[in-house]
Amino acid sequence: MKRMRTTNVTNTLHHPLDYYFSIFIRAKQVEGLKPRTLKDHESHYKYLKLWLVKHYPTLKLEELTADHVRQYLHYMLNERTQYENHPTLEKHSHKQGLSPATVNIRTRTLRCFLKFLHDEKYLQENFAKRLRLQKVEEDTIGAFTKEEMLLLLSQPNQREYTGFRDYALMLMLLDTGMRINEALQMQVNHIDFNKLLIQIPASHSKNSKARTVPITRKTSDLIKTLVDENNQQFNRVIPYVFLLNNGEPLTYHQAYSQIKSYGERAGIISARVSPHTFRHTFSKMFIMNGGDVFTLQKILGHSDIKMCRKYVQMTQNDLTDKHEQTSPIQIIK
Repeated sequence: MKRMRTTNVTNTLHHPLDYYFSIFIRAKQVEGLKPRTLKDHESHYKYLKLWLVKHYPTLKLEELTADHVRQYLHYMLNERTQYENHPTLEKHSHKQGLSPATVNIRTRTLRCFLKFLHDEKYLQENFAKRLRLQKVEEDTIGAFTKEEMLLLLSQPNQREYTGFRDYALMLMLLDTGMRINEALQMQVNHIDFNKLLIQIPASHSKNSKARTVPITRKTSDLIKTLVDENNQQFNRVIPYVFLLNNGEPLTYHQAYSQIKSYGERAGIISARVSPHTFRHTFSKMFIMNGGDVFTLQKILGHSDIKMCRKYVQMTQNDLTDKHEQTSPIQIIK
């Protein structure tokens, strides 16, 4: 009688966790995940590994339980110092516990990794099913006021190349609502200076869908001046728009650090000074100035109109001003 072979899963588990993560990353590369998404998986795995090394240095994969995972989530929510191990922002770390939104981002990548380990028979149980996302309060992401925008834009020294570049970048983010990575990957041939349009290729967008973003003449002229200065300064044609002093493309972390430093110099504390806040500010001002949510959805590149709501946070004063402009009684003399 022929017997069916059975596989003991734990017999195959003799490798360090890095081994299984490398298999996971290779699988995601084959699936076509974007480099930014792969980088997120790698950085979030690094945080998990640091915690495991500190608390369970001898833990083997086959010994991993749902409680270990819960302990890690509890640590992120209540104990981890914000910006811990960050190369430039760690000195600003004071608050214990990451925001629920940040924990949710890392929970999603952790669930993806755990599900992969289970699907590939490296883990007998799928712990990913037990991980619940944290409740996140809506309407918590602020935007710059008009005064803060003007104050922030006045910080770069435009007589210097770096200052002029940063001014152009911030103005473009305010004018278009583009994601910072879309802006940094933008090339000169993506811009139609006559029609005042920027083409964002599918390979550069977060949802892998190409879209067209309009810009004002003022922003177009400013970018064109920056491009001309790039070509003159580096004595060659460079495809990217936002560059470092050595001609290499400006990176996310460098842009984030620059914008954050301008916010500190401007003394802005009512809103988080980061590249993404420009996207929220654009969205809010677009609606406040009479734009419709469907056009906003198309400009931002969201497939679900509900996502736009998170970008449009209005204060009581905003609501009062908008009501004053649009109330039906305005027609009554």
